[in-house]
Amino acid sequence: MKRILIVILIELVSTGGLIAQELKKEWADGNLTWEDFKEKESSNGQQISELKYYLGYNSGKQKYGDTVISRNIALGYMDKNLSWVSPKYKSEQHLRYNQAVFNIVEVHRRMLQLELDRISSSFEFQGKFQIIYHSCTNEIERLNKETDGGNNLNSLVFWEQKLSDELNSYKKTQILDFETKNFGYGMHVGFGGGLFTGTISEYFSPTFNFIFGFDFAYKKSILYLNGTLAGGKVRQDYISDKNWYKKQNMNLAVIDVSYGYAFLDNRKLKLAPFVGLGITELSGQNKDNKENGLRLVDYNVIFGINADYKLRTRINLLPNSVFGAAVKEKVETSIRARFYVTRANLSSDLSGFSVNLTIGLCGFGNMIRVK
Repeated sequence: MKRILIVILIELVSTGGLIAQELKKEWADGNLTWEDFKEKESSNGQQISELKYYLGYNSGKQKYGDTVISRNIALGYMDKNLSWVSPKYKSEQHLRYNQAVFNIVEVHRRMLQLELDRISSSFEFQGKFQIIYHSCTNEIERLNKETDGGNNLNSLVFWEQKLSDELNSYKKTQILDFETKNFGYGMHVGFGGGLFTGTISEYFSPTFNFIFGFDFAYKKSILYLNGTLAGGKVRQDYISDKNWYKKQNMNLAVIDVSYGYAFLDNRKLKLAPFVGLGITELSGQNKDNKENGLRLVDYNVIFGINADYKLRTRINLLPNSVFGAAVKEKVETSIRARFYVTRANLSSDLSGFSVNLTIGLCGFGNMIRVK
């Protein structure tokens, strides 16, 4: 009986070199059928079938729900345009043999994906690829030899079970498995408003706030560095050593360093109450003496809570294009609501609380290690 000749073409796939989608068949598309092959007769009369596969990788993005992964993606597929079979040899056994070859390519595609995700430098890519390339071709040669090109049914059944076990063992590579390192970092900006209580509210109006800041975390503990810049009006004259007059502009600045703890941190929500030390400053133009501005300052305690609603998670596994090193990182983009209160004793007759609420965007990152 004539033997099937299996041709495996393994190459590095570039961005512009992919076969048109309708001419490809990936393993996930289902088992092979004879409809995936073109019918033709062998030119030399010795071959009854020819299969062509591509195994390689290409940088790109994959989306899983609200998570986007930037990675080098392992590719393995059949070229239906170049694969053919002689119409006289379309037997079930020959098709099972071709499927076994297809399974070998898929096993090695999954092996390649694992290696690509773990690589720490762009200089490692070609070496890892070549190792898996040789492993794939060697296993196909073993399959061809031990099954006599698919003619030995008992050996073919053994290989089918072996490859099924290998595919199951590499099934988890389809979903990135990683652990987050302990240190985290982030920044945020936002807008909102604030109001005063006590005697401060009698003289100064609510404010429009702009907030910015940085987060530095270790596990669930977070150090917040924040600044608030705000503006408002003087409600009525405040007469002291420096006089504030009704309807003039007033500026508010709050700078704080605080400690927070994320008691809730799941896929969509992060809640972190915090407490710390802050500086509250009211400033304005001194209409009586323009060379010396108006200024009221107090050093005080600040407390509140940050609520982050997570919009998207971005995971990057690609090496830096300049230095070649792979900085594996997870970054969460969130809407942050920040509610915070400071106690201010600006003078003996001017005290109360500054109550503030802001809404903005937050980006928070961690280094990760791929398992």
